[in-house]
Order: sequence, then C-alpha cells, then structure tokens
Amino acid sequence: MLHFRTPDRPRRTRGFAWRIAAVLLAFCLAAVACTSADTDADGTAATPDGDAITQTTAAASSGRERPDTTRYSEDMADDEESGALGGAAAEEDIEAAIAGGSAEEEMSDESGGQYSGGGLSQAGSAQSAPEPDHEPYEPPRRRHIDPDNFVDYGVNPFVDTADDPFSTFALDVDTASYTVARNFLDGGQLPPFEAVRVEEFVNYFDGGYPDEIDEFTINVDAAPSPFADDGDLLLRVGVQAPHVVSDAVEPDSIILVLDSSGSMNQETGTGDYRTRRIELVYDAVDLLLEGLEPETRVGVVAYDDHARTVARPSAAGRNHDDLMRRIQRDVRPGGSTNVADGLVTGFRMAESEASRGRHVLVLLFSDGVANVGATETDRILRQLGERSDIGLSTIGVGLGPFNDELMEQLANRADGSYHYIDNHDEARRLLGGDITSFVSVAARDAKMQVIFNPDTVAAYRLLGFENRDVADRDFRNDAVDAGEVAIGQSATALYELALVELDSRSRRSSETLAKVTLRYQRPASERITETSATIRPRDTHRSFDDADRHFRLAAVAAEFAEVLRDSWFVDDWSMRILSREADAVARDFRGSDDVAELARLIDAARRLQ
Repeated sequence: MLHFRTPDRPRRTRGFAWRIAAVLLAFCLAAVACTSADTDADGTAATPDGDAITQTTAAASSGRERPDTTRYSEDMADDEESGALGGAAAEEDIEAAIAGGSAEEEMSDESGGQYSGGGLSQAGSAQSAPEPDHEPYEPPRRRHIDPDNFVDYGVNPFVDTADDPFSTFALDVDTASYTVARNFLDGGQLPPFEAVRVEEFVNYFDGGYPDEIDEFTINVDAAPSPFADDGDLLLRVGVQAPHVVSDAVEPDSIILVLDSSGSMNQETGTGDYRTRRIELVYDAVDLLLEGLEPETRVGVVAYDDHARTVARPSAAGRNHDDLMRRIQRDVRPGGSTNVADGLVTGFRMAESEASRGRHVLVLLFSDGVANVGATETDRILRQLGERSDIGLSTIGVGLGPFNDELMEQLANRADGSYHYIDNHDEARRLLGGDITSFVSVAARDAKMQVIFNPDTVAAYRLLGFENRDVADRDFRNDAVDAGEVAIGQSATALYELALVELDSRSRRSSETLAKVTLRYQRPASERITETSATIRPRDTHRSFDDADRHFRLAAVAAEFAEVLRDSWFVDDWSMRILSREADAVARDFRGSDDVAELARLIDAARRLQ
C-alpha cells in the first residue's frame, strides 16, 4: 500500500476547536449507527434499505473532505499485481539519476518481475504498512455553486521522499480557472472551492524564462517562501517552448463549433463589462479570423437542439467578412444545448479536412451546459473518438449556468487547451494579435518527472496539477496521453519542500535537491525527446526578496489560489502577507495590467473573507 504522509515536523494548523468538535460529533454519530444498524457478515453496517455505511469522520460530516494523506493511485490495482521497489531502491535510482543515469531504470525481483521505482511496496506482502497519522476533519465553509458545475480534485498532500521520490505529471497550460475566479470576485463573490486550480492561476502569467531556437528549456530555481513553514523551500520548475520550431504543427484548418442555445443569450461579465454571451463569441471569432494566416481554412458549425453547418471550410483571409456576416445572421441563441451533436458534426467536418492531409483544430465556444443528447463528459468523448491529426480546444463563456468540468475534460483528453473569456478585454488578450501560441502545437504528450533526493529533501508537495497526475511507471510509456504545449508558451509547476536537517545530510547527496526531466513528442517528426536539469542547495536564493520577480509572481498567484480553495496548508494570516507581497510584485511589474489586476483581486478577496 502506498502511503503519502507528512513529515514529522511542526505543521500549520487551522480552526483546532472546530476540528475537535467535528471529531466528537463523528464519534457520536458512529456510536448511534453501530447500535442501531444490523451488521453484515463482512463487518459493514446495513441501513434499513440495505446500503452499507462506511464509518469515517468524513462520512459523519458534510462539506468538502480534507485530502487524505493515504491517497491511492488510480492504477493501484495494477501496481499491486506487478509490485514496485520501496524506498531503498528508489534511493538507488536517485543516485543513478544524480550520476547521469536513467531516472527510472527497470529492475527485476527474484521471480523475474519487472519494477520501476515509485515508492510502492511489493504486492502480497504479509506485513501491512503502518496506518498514517490523520488530522481531525474540519467541515469547511460551503460556497454555493449551482447552477454551475465544477469538480473538486482535492489538494495534494506532502509526500515522504523516502517512500516515493518520484513526482510525475502531465504539463498543463490551461488558464480558465483564473478568469472564472476573477469573474466571481468582480461580481462581489468568492469563487467556489471547486473552481480553483492552482496551476491555472500560475500559468495565466508568463514565466519569464529565456528560450532557445528549436529547443525546449527547463528552468529550476528555489527560495524560502513567506507562505511556507520556516526552513521550507519553494521550488519552481519552468518549461519554455521555443518561439522558433522546425517541426511544430500549425493547423491548416480550424473548425469553429459555436453554442447557439438559449443560454447564450444571457449576459456575462460584471459592471460596465456586461455583454450577451453570444456577442462575446462574435467578438472572439472576429479576433481569431484577423490573427490567422490568410490561407488557413475555417469552417463553422452551430448547435442548439441539433447541429447545423453554417459555413463549409474556406480560406480565412478572403472570406473573413463573409464568415462574420453568416455567423451573426445564422448563429442566434435559442433552444436547448446538444453539445454532443455539435461536436460530432464539427469532427465530421474536421475529418473531411484531415483526409486531405491537413492538420485540423476544432475550437468549441460554449457555456458547456449540455442538456440534450450525450450530456456526460465520458459519453461525449466516446462519441468523438481519438484522432492524432485533429485537436480540440475549448473556450468557456458565461457563468450561471456553466459546465467547467465538461469544458476542461474535453480539452484535456483531446490534445487541446482550455480557456475562459468573461469580457472583450480577455478575448483580445487570448485571441488578439499573434495567435500562434494559441492554435499551434510545439510538443505533444509532454510529461514532467521530478526525482527528489531523499538525503536532502524530507518531503515535497506539488501545488496543483491534481487532475494531471501520471503514474511514475508511465513516464516513458508513450501510449499514455499527457499535455500539449504551444509555440512560445511557458509552463510552471511549484513544489513546497521540507528539507532534511543539515547535520544529517551526507556530503555527496547534499549537492543535489532534485533532478527534473521533460519528455515530449515533436509533433511533425513524432520524435520523442527528453531534456533534464538539476538543482543544488547552493543554487537556491537566500531569501524570497532575492528571487527573480517572475518567481515571486508565481508564488503569489499560487498562494492566492491556495487561499481561495481553502487549502489545508494555508494559515489564517496568509491573506495579510499575500496582499503585501502582491503589492510588492505589482511594483516590480510596473506597467503590467495583468499583475496589477492580480493585486486588486487579492484585495477584493480579502475584503470578502
């Protein structure tokens, strides 16, 4: 069994009285359940309807659960069948990695089974792993989310490096969560916990990394953080895609799938920026057409109760005005929302273009509220199938109702990106000017693996990317789908590190904190490429103020998201420090409207708390 546990060190605590009350309430409810319910042969208590009751603290309380420190991998069943090496072998992999060897060399046990280091114990062991320590459950405040649909992916826990030194995830450069949260805050309301994804707050802002021609670069730096425990480090792992790529893929054809259901007649935005959702789509499409190469072919599909073809693919340059006239005339709000029919019709048009050797991008504009046809994410994806020569990106529009889950999962599983526009300024930011970084692909199936040295790092926590986890053993499995990165894009991941006490480190291992490896496929040549970088303690900044301004901006954005989603690793005093640091970063980025806006939103959230 894989145990993720926090290190034995002082931890930040919140609302202790509430936690004690919750535990007492849970014990009382559990005692009542035990005395009033019949017990089945397998030990579970049965309700009058015959349903089993799981007696846990969380079951006895309402609200969002604290992330369990015994988080299991989705592939645990497979892991238990095949087994994996434990901490000692993982440390050998670390040493091999530091020496320049493979990050995850396969090894065999006595029976010939193949393993890759991931901190998992061998299946079938007679000795069970010790139970992890649990903190009492604290019922969080709820924020009403109806009629919007968001999914809570939880909060990553600290992982003991000796148990599992590998952290593997798919790169993600979506930005929708930040703009959705901004829309709530500008409307005088804190966003739902479920709407907040840390990595999308961080990657809304450029990482400021240097780039090279035709090569991805990895940038790793670290500094003490004002938001972390004393002695902890904040580690930034940044990837920069080149602006000049020899074998990138830019779409020859773009198929627009436009939501024309009745909900698109509702307004979006706040204050003076309110506009009808469909008007915002018109504006966004106009900006997109202006930015495309003249020879790029554009087709248009609209849907309400059923899908219909508005315009067959034609060159965007000479047909720009005609396309906009058709869209404004024929794409009018009304009826229900049959997203599946719209996507299937759009993909049929895309397949026709792809059959002529063209690379195609399907671009969906919608509030995602599917209420006719296939209304569930998985059913819609099954209807679409998988095509390597056809990508799908989504742009969300409007809240109340809005289906964030559908829009995000469509893009995640279909080699695309997910964004959200709430006003004309955001549409211009996303689609105005050079849109190469929006429609192009510089890397497919991009995965990141960070190997922490257990002799220097006691525990680590990845901030965000909860729904982008990749099994450690699948890092070099190219059949496993990962993330896509566009030309010129940057992607940033942040880790909080608890370090091993200095006097207990060995001389050799103290020279390395972690090794970072990026693995991706070049789209045109389909060549698999890996690049790596390491960081040592001497490479870290002495203080947060000494760190690069983009580092500090990423830290502020991440902590803001942690506060908004009520993370268990945030203190009550964080908002005061966050506001101060945001103002300091805004001064360093004087002239940047985006950074100034971040500071403004933090102040707005502080007033609403």
